[in-house]
Amino acid sequence: MLKFIKIISYSFLTLFFICIFLIIFLSKIGLETKRFNPLITEQIKKYNEDLNLDIKKVKIYISVGDFINPKIRIGTKDPTLILGSNKIELKSIDAKIDILSYFKDNFVIEEFEILTKDNKIKDLITIAAIKQPSLIIYNIFIKGGFANIYGSLKFDENGKISNYKFEGQIKDAKIKYDEKYSFENINFNFTQQKDKISIKNANFSYNKIKLLSNEIIISAGSDDKKKINGDIGTQKNTINSKLFKDIFENDLEFINDQEITFKAKNKFSFILEKGKIKELKYLLKTNLDRISLNKKIDFLKNYFSNYNNSILLKNNSITLKYENKVLNIEGESEFSFDTLYDKIEYKITKKKDNFNFLTLINIDKNSLKIKPAQYSKEKNIESNLKLKGSYNKNNVKFNEITYKENQNLFEVSDLVLNNNFKILDLNQAMVHYLNDNKKINELDIRRNSTNYILNGKSFDSYKLINEILFSDNEKSFLDNFNFNKERHLNIFINKIFLDNKNFSKDLSAKAVIKDNKLYNLSLTSVFDNNEKFIIDVKTLKNNQKITSFYSDNAEPFVKHYKFIKGFKDGKIDFYSVKKDNVSNSTLNIFDFKLKEMPALTKLLSLASLQGIADIMTGEGIRFNEFEMNFSSKNKLMTIDEIYALGPAISILMSGYVESNKLISLRGTLVPATTLNKVIGSLPFIGNILVGKKTGEGVFGVSFKIKGPPKKLKTTVNPIKTLTPRFITRTLEKAKGKE
Repeated sequence: MLKFIKIISYSFLTLFFICIFLIIFLSKIGLETKRFNPLITEQIKKYNEDLNLDIKKVKIYISVGDFINPKIRIGTKDPTLILGSNKIELKSIDAKIDILSYFKDNFVIEEFEILTKDNKIKDLITIAAIKQPSLIIYNIFIKGGFANIYGSLKFDENGKISNYKFEGQIKDAKIKYDEKYSFENINFNFTQQKDKISIKNANFSYNKIKLLSNEIIISAGSDDKKKINGDIGTQKNTINSKLFKDIFENDLEFINDQEITFKAKNKFSFILEKGKIKELKYLLKTNLDRISLNKKIDFLKNYFSNYNNSILLKNNSITLKYENKVLNIEGESEFSFDTLYDKIEYKITKKKDNFNFLTLINIDKNSLKIKPAQYSKEKNIESNLKLKGSYNKNNVKFNEITYKENQNLFEVSDLVLNNNFKILDLNQAMVHYLNDNKKINELDIRRNSTNYILNGKSFDSYKLINEILFSDNEKSFLDNFNFNKERHLNIFINKIFLDNKNFSKDLSAKAVIKDNKLYNLSLTSVFDNNEKFIIDVKTLKNNQKITSFYSDNAEPFVKHYKFIKGFKDGKIDFYSVKKDNVSNSTLNIFDFKLKEMPALTKLLSLASLQGIADIMTGEGIRFNEFEMNFSSKNKLMTIDEIYALGPAISILMSGYVESNKLISLRGTLVPATTLNKVIGSLPFIGNILVGKKTGEGVFGVSFKIKGPPKKLKTTVNPIKTLTPRFITRTLEKAKGKE
């Protein structure tokens, strides 16, 4: 009995070791067989009947990864998949079969694995296009490259694919859409499952720009709907600006030929449905080392004297975020017009056709000049500008404009401009600054319904007066506005600077602005000695505009004429009627002294009236009255008559002045002593010395002054007989005084 037990025990042990040996042998070495060749071929043909598989050797293995439910694994090495002339070289094919189903002789493959060698991408697409013919079109654009794939397919009890997974690698691929769009050196790893494709560690080149991606995922919701998300970026690249122009299909003429170094990274997601992109989101960050922009921007020249149609930008950082059809742009940069760099930061939000913006500009290193305000800031003085607002195709709205520099401040709120940058509306503006004339300007204008109120402590009006007197065209400050309604403006300013010396106070004015023109104006202000100046503008129903101006102190206004020096005293009275851009005006100045006027001094010298010329450059010549009648149209002033009467001399002349081009005047100059002899009805003024050089028996001189403003030529001829017109005008003046 004991011997029997030993025999049985040895038999079981022997059988056990044999089984262990067989399991190890079958799991590691396998058993070669041809029984499964038709089975593998049949699985391939399930994909397509035209596919053939060249199997050289098949082995059977035991898979004991799951001891409870071990599998039979069928494997073959180096088979070839054939479709017509296309061949796919494979490393191996493996199939797993349930052992119980195998012994029932009714088995099905549970899992099928395939591993390829490096094959041409075109050949792989040709095989894949059997199931999805539309894929074959990609072979038109693919010009090279290789791929290897590992595929795993799982089958249900009925032999149908229940799940699958493909992994692989693309190497050195090239895609050429046309001469412009060409991608080279394409490399990436990919994974495809039933409802998702993942592309990882991608890199490729486009026009010498090396692009990178960590991961791109394509998730399939349905046959016509796919969600795609991932990232794509670049290494630090240096390219020629011409490439940028090619990419954007634009000349970008403001970017000159230069090397541009940049780096970018983009995260994105979108849904592709029936060939259309929906629910697009992306976050793009770009760093741009340096770029030079050449663009003629005229308005910049009004503010930056060192601007020469070129802007340099460096250390540019730009972020673009797009989500829910809203684009947000944030960036910062250093800018310069020469070698001095300041900083700019900006935020822009675009929704449909509307843009909101916020810009912060530090103007520390560069100088700044605001010409309309006569304000200047030197280099290396800290200042900053804030711009906040919105714009669309119809207008631009500045919710806030703030400029600060030490104690100088400019603030504007709710300023609306049209496409031509004309003001449609303004809620409030406030300024407090020291101008180039060292005068403090402190003004505050506010809108009240459709009316405006301007209050101020002080205002330097010198430049404004200059523009009114010497403007070459019909434009005015109000041409910057485009109000669609009649507006009323009430003005109260404590102190008005008329020039560096003279000022007035308590200026009060009421103005009506209609059709962006000054319709009516009533203005008064007083000097320290209670003298006043008054301006009155009225527009009649026939569109005639009547302007009158009177000042007890003429000096601050006459001094704007640079060719007149040493003007003293005097009162000024001006009256003008304007219609259809033609104005007829009369200017009167009373009881003033003139010390120096180069053209007149030269005329006196040529007329051998050196004594009067000496008086003029010394104490000055006094005039009782100056009257000028003239008309103006566009840039031409026609002077009907200028008559000046004084104790020393009298002048009568006429002519024309074509602005900045030509001056042509002719007239008569007569010493007062001659007038006293000829016209006895005039009151005796006194002994006037005209010098020994005065020609005896000569009543006066006739003269001509003609030429460009800076090259006037003067000619003088002595006369012995006064013109009737001269005598008539003198008698008229004398009679008027009586």
